[in-house]
Order: sequence, then structure tokens, then C-alpha cells
Amino acid sequence: MITITPIAAVRLAQMIAEESDAEQLGIRLVPTTTGCGSYTYSIAITEADKHDLAQEISGIRFFYQTHEIDQLSGTVIDCDPATGRFSIFHPLPMQTDCSLTH
Repeated sequence: MITITPIAAVRLAQMIAEESDAEQLGIRLVPTTTGCGSYTYSIAITEADKHDLAQEISGIRFFYQTHEIDQLSGTVIDCDPATGRFSIFHPLPMQTDCSLTH
């Protein structure tokens, strides 16, 4: 499904642990369109929705829905140890015929 690097897992675990309801929380990748049908993602720390599936990846609870599996497959969440900033890499190529990129 997805990969969470060890550095990202440590940072996410720290962030989740700061919440009073940490034992119920996990992460979800929230897609946002870039204007040409390609996706970028944000990470949300959240509780599971009613129809979510949950998978533990690198010690982090990951919430998703069945229809998202193909879209999320191969995604890698990493974290820069110097800045604490996350990066989310998806292996699918971005759309190249978009007039917004020229």
C-alpha cells in the first residue's frame, strides 16, 4: 500500500502522542488536485471515519477507504530530520499535457 520511512514514523508518532486522544488517532492522506488532474497530498492526523479501513504501517495507524487503494499504492511518506518537514512521493507520473505547467 504505502511506505512510511522510519524518520517519518518517529515524527508522526511524536505528533500523535501530543494529542489527548492519541490512542484513537492515525493518519490519512488527503488528496488535493493541482489543477490538471494530478494529485498532491496533505497528511491529516485524525480518527477513523465510519467506513475506513485501518492498517498499521511502521507503527502508525493509516486510515483509508477501499476506493483509494489504487490511487495511494506506492506512495512514500518521508521526513527531513533537519527541518521536520514531511515529503510525500507518489510514483505515478504527473500529467504532462497540462497548459498550467507551460
